[in-house]
Amino acid sequence: MSQLISLPEIKDFLSIKSANVDEDGRLSNIVVQVSSLITSYCGREFEANTYTEYFDGGKASVFIANPPINYVSEVAHFDGNDYLLLGGPDSSGQPIIKEGQAHSIAVTGSPVLKTRVKKFGRSSLRLDGSSYLTANSNEDWDLGVDDFTLELYARFDSISGAQSLIRSGNTTHYWDFGVDFTANGLYFKTVSNSVETCNIRQAATTGYSANQFYHLAVSRDDTSFYLAREGVILTTGSNTVSIPNYGTGVDLGKLTTGYIDNVRITHDAKYTSAYTTYSYPPAADSATKLLMRFDGSNNATVFSDLSRTVNEYAFYSVTGEVNFNTGDGGGTPELGFFRPLKFRNYPNGVRVIYNGGYANIPDDLKLAILEMVKVVYKGRSGADRVTFQGESSQTHKLSIDDFPPQVRRVLNLYRLVG
Repeated sequence: MSQLISLPEIKDFLSIKSANVDEDGRLSNIVVQVSSLITSYCGREFEANTYTEYFDGGKASVFIANPPINYVSEVAHFDGNDYLLLGGPDSSGQPIIKEGQAHSIAVTGSPVLKTRVKKFGRSSLRLDGSSYLTANSNEDWDLGVDDFTLELYARFDSISGAQSLIRSGNTTHYWDFGVDFTANGLYFKTVSNSVETCNIRQAATTGYSANQFYHLAVSRDDTSFYLAREGVILTTGSNTVSIPNYGTGVDLGKLTTGYIDNVRITHDAKYTSAYTTYSYPPAADSATKLLMRFDGSNNATVFSDLSRTVNEYAFYSVTGEVNFNTGDGGGTPELGFFRPLKFRNYPNGVRVIYNGGYANIPDDLKLAILEMVKVVYKGRSGADRVTFQGESSQTHKLSIDDFPPQVRRVLNLYRLVG
């Protein structure tokens, strides 16, 4: 459990000078007590974090314990043998407009999932420098002169040589996105008839370490190209090149030694300025054409494109509801009219992994916490009530029944009642 308020905030609220440290020890203890009391009373955690919860099936909706929902990374329900992953909505929890079909994934060599090392979820893809995956040839890879983004998380065993991350084409006609640790750093290039037609590169090899995940991306916006690493635009370039569908599909990790996770290809320009890197897996949206999450058991060799496996559930951030009654959901409809689709009916048959809670404590809750801290701090020992000059002061015990009315009113807005 985290502290819901900081010592400087309390001293400011109580008009105690920051240089006065005489009461710091007592105030720190009060913060711990009040934070524990409020968390217990409300039946939830407030700090944003990733949680895994299980619910009984047989119902259309489940409600998570720590709203608001920031992101749902996984919803799965039990089919009697294993938990089946459901395709998710967009990052706001609502259905995605989807076009086309998910890509089939071919395997070359021995790429496997490893649970010991991962950026998000349960696992990532382990590559040995010659093993790789290929998403089948499709009109999605006819990029032409349109906007696009290639992105992934990569963790290299060593920062040496050239490592191709996402590539399409053959030896004489291709595009390639990767990191050249010998000279160019992060790069995106195109080649036609063995002649280089575009080369956007970092032109430096600094800023990389072995055995560390990096978010790497290239975005095209009209004729402008942007190379990004960990939220920073490393370089930009301009080129009018038209990129066709080479008919070979898209290779993932063909010349990579290390791990990759959360590969996404979209038909829009996502990173054209500095950005905040993800604290949870990126979701599919209407522009997504390939999404590889690499979530599975250790040493698994089955891989799926989740770009079109969407809209099998929805979620509502404020209420914390995860709902299976969506148009594309598989569901288990009951006999009769107007009955919603329901999760499969098994005890603990629904698993939800989500990021919930507040990045910053809401102002009304913060004020209620400060009021409670003041009540405890100002309380007098040795008497339940003291009256003087028309004023009274009453001690307040740290128990649920002793919340002052102005504090209780706010806490009841955040309290979860089972």
